[in-house]
Amino acid sequence: MQLSRRTFLGGGLAAAAVAVTGTPLISGCAADKKNQAAANLAVKLPTYTRFTGVKPDLPGTDLVLDGFLRYPAHPLKTITDKPGDGQPITFMTNIPGAIPPAMDKNAFWQALNERLGSELQISMASNDEYKDKFATRIAGGDLPDLLNIPIDTVQIPGLVKAKCIDLTEHLSGDAISKYPFLANIPSEYWKGCVFNGGIYGVPVPRGMSRTSLPLYRADLLAAKGIKDPAPKNFEEFFDLAKEMTAAKQNKWAWTRVPLSTIRQMLGVPNVWKEDGGKFTSMYEHEAQAEALEAGRKMVAAGVINPDAFNDKATARKQWFNGGTAAFDYDSFVAWNQYYADNSAGDAFSVNMLDVPGFDGGLGAPWMGSALNNLTAFSKNSKHSVETLLKVANWMAAPFGTEEYLFRKYGVAGRHYALTGTDPVPTKIGSVETGIGLQYISDSTLALYWAGKPDVPQKQHAIQAKVAPRLTYDASYGLYSDTQSKKQTQLAKMLTDLENQIVQGKKPVTDWTAAVKTWKSSGGDAMRTELEQAFADAAGR
Repeated sequence: MQLSRRTFLGGGLAAAAVAVTGTPLISGCAADKKNQAAANLAVKLPTYTRFTGVKPDLPGTDLVLDGFLRYPAHPLKTITDKPGDGQPITFMTNIPGAIPPAMDKNAFWQALNERLGSELQISMASNDEYKDKFATRIAGGDLPDLLNIPIDTVQIPGLVKAKCIDLTEHLSGDAISKYPFLANIPSEYWKGCVFNGGIYGVPVPRGMSRTSLPLYRADLLAAKGIKDPAPKNFEEFFDLAKEMTAAKQNKWAWTRVPLSTIRQMLGVPNVWKEDGGKFTSMYEHEAQAEALEAGRKMVAAGVINPDAFNDKATARKQWFNGGTAAFDYDSFVAWNQYYADNSAGDAFSVNMLDVPGFDGGLGAPWMGSALNNLTAFSKNSKHSVETLLKVANWMAAPFGTEEYLFRKYGVAGRHYALTGTDPVPTKIGSVETGIGLQYISDSTLALYWAGKPDVPQKQHAIQAKVAPRLTYDASYGLYSDTQSKKQTQLAKMLTDLENQIVQGKKPVTDWTAAVKTWKSSGGDAMRTELEQAFADAAGR
């Protein structure tokens, strides 16, 4: 799997705006940090044992995900014993959609507790509120048994060392075989859970499923006579946007300025690029000015929803689903979510564009983040480590199993109805099942949508097309204390400026001065620390 060298070697990117622990991360001199890097590299990762009980219709590769045209007719019941110990297990997590009904009013949650053999008590917060709640709970020392730690949390190594259980002896090497569905998570993802010379959590893998490209409403384009859009350069990409814009009818091509796509057309790095041990930030790339000018050109032409600079992601999703925008930049996970939220009826159809080179040829798409989060176990938990790992293992049962069918779709007849062998969610199912189980642990994503085999076929095809050209963030796994503390603030400064530039409120030339400020305010320190971490990891 091509995540290997550039994924997490024991650090994780840390970019939250507030500190969540006063515990020192890696104190002392460079020698201490070098020893820490060596200790992380010495950790024997869990042995990867691929689950082979279910055969995909569209086999994947190390990068391309497995695709399924229908749910297996006879899902495998793979876990016979209840993983819980009879006592309540607590969990804190974010919820990406609406907060679901409480346990006493939620039949899915009640059925889950029966299957687990323990009551799962979940403290929830919306995506927008979770980091603040997380910080408050950490500061107060009030930790649940299972803790969803976002990968951009400040100073994760110090946090997990102070508050969480070292799981190394239970998961390292072949020890993980006791938990076969955790063993079904490729080893590369476990690198994101290695800190302080140990394994401190269970990964929630994403990788290719989080790779983002231009999504488009294929039904809206088809109504304009455009059945297979494939722009060969930026100008054709721009022309396509103009063709899909009818401002007098309150219809615009894009939910937001597609700067990420334009940057990929121009070969701008995916966060950080490494060459011979030297690191270059995407902000410094020579093509940034050209990307900003192109984005500005699109705004001036009126192809972007005029509220794009004021509203949040939820509004953009509503525009796309409601047909007031034909394009959105998002991931394979979002592609499925759009079908879940579809309000346009059976005609609704989504597809994804490849990224051309700016002047022709092929662009360089960015690989998605390896992990959504890691789940750590509190040192204060009264449960055995084995119990908590059994619960995590149950949550990681893969597509095609009976456990996955229940976890994702609920109880037949209430939460879903079978169409052939496909579980189609009911309205009640969509409301009750979204309690955040996927953030305890999860299998790698399977390409599938109930009753619509064309969806995984399209997804598999575009993944196979872009996989050989994916570019990676070279800072994955290389901890920078400055990046942990300052990245959010500095990134916001540049994002605010780029928004001003593309709206024509400031000149493109202001970008150069802003990058100099970024460098002197922490960017150069990040680079130095990442280069040192890279050298330490290489044993130099």
